Amino acid sequence: MLINHRLLNAYLATAITGTVAVALVIAPTKAIAKSPTEIAAIAEAVTVKIDNNLGIPGGSGVIIARENNLYTVLTANHVVKNVNIGYLVNTPDNQQHQVINVKPLTQKGLDLAYITFKSTNPYSVVTIGNSEYATPGAAIFVSGYPLTAEVNQERHWEFTTGTITSIRETASEGYSMRYQALTRRGMSGGAVFDTSGRLVGIHGQGDAIGSVKNESSSIPESLKTGFNAAIPIQNFTESLADTGLSEQALIVDRAQPDQEDSNIDVEATKNYVEGIELLAKGDITRANDYLIEAADQNPNNVAAVYYQGLIDYTERDINAAIANYDRAIQNNPNFALAYFSRGLAYYRQGNKPQALSDYNSSIQINPTDPWSYLNRGLLKEELNDLAGALADYNRAIRIAPDYGKPYHNRGAILYSRRDFEAASADFKKASEIFMQEGDTESYNIAIDGLNKAQQALQNSQ
Repeated sequence: MLINHRLLNAYLATAITGTVAVALVIAPTKAIAKSPTEIAAIAEAVTVKIDNNLGIPGGSGVIIARENNLYTVLTANHVVKNVNIGYLVNTPDNQQHQVINVKPLTQKGLDLAYITFKSTNPYSVVTIGNSEYATPGAAIFVSGYPLTAEVNQERHWEFTTGTITSIRETASEGYSMRYQALTRRGMSGGAVFDTSGRLVGIHGQGDAIGSVKNESSSIPESLKTGFNAAIPIQNFTESLADTGLSEQALIVDRAQPDQEDSNIDVEATKNYVEGIELLAKGDITRANDYLIEAADQNPNNVAAVYYQGLIDYTERDINAAIANYDRAIQNNPNFALAYFSRGLAYYRQGNKPQALSDYNSSIQINPTDPWSYLNRGLLKEELNDLAGALADYNRAIRIAPDYGKPYHNRGAILYSRRDFEAASADFKKASEIFMQEGDTESYNIAIDGLNKAQQALQNSQ
């Protein structure tokens, strides 16, 4: 069975001394790349959290310019696309600022926007790099503010590392830079940095999802693959005429990124990247060959081992999948995705206690993962823990309100409890989401549930 990729997501970089940031162009150097710690310091200083006055899930952004007391933040347009609400920028010093202008940059089909806020406080401005050097195999770093498990909890800054897997010639909404990295909802609009700590992309799509059929459920289960995508920063700089900004208001360094540590096994990285790309294309056999080679060359690459397990799972070699997930977890006990996938494998074997244990571990490590709550909810239903299942579906909906399956499953429990009105609302919401996604099979199932709930409600009155 092939994976369905249709649904496939130094503190100051430069000193600000005047009222206008001066453009800098630095000659190429042969310096060794900055350490992840140095890049993290740069990233944290320029990354902002974007919220709104309605309390609905927000996103992230990066400060790209300062003119007098006016700051400009670049983000993904889908983070700030609702013109009927007000937005707030939370800066690294925990200060909150009202957004005074939102400008979408969708004229050229890009999911980009910039927003402005005023402050007398001095904030760092990112250095814009050259995304043409962001090629497959290159290391990248993603900065943003992921959502928490609870709506009313404060979002905190996170910094993750990854590897570019491909650059597409064309991509919907400009998301042509693809990479493998751990990201979560709320990081949309955040910055993607190169090894010199320069901005090379705006993150906006994360945790690509395949779909597998759970034998106990009529709704397909989610199976995450970890692909992400960003809009290369070159798309933004080439559209400056549409923004009203001048390049003189930006800090730009188009030099080639500093060289990565020569101790990195380049051949192992190439094999890993090629395996990931083949996996995305559905070429399972060749992908597995490359990933096995990558793991043999670099035993510390737990992602290469994990994806071998993912391939084994889709090929229904469950024992082999579990063995690879075991290896990944042994090398990285905090690998939440490996626990999630091993739980799914144990479930398929009928080992429900071990599956439950793995879902618990996945949630403990990453409490903002809606798929783990969804799968654990399904398992709890089978274990006759309907209250626990309902709590998990509620949590999944709070984290991912635009994800249809938890609504459907919650509706089914509410229907069994004869709360036909609430069940109807959930089935209706699920059907609307499935219709928007083009998921005809799930839509038809949700509509069937809706019709039954509405008929039962009518009969009970």
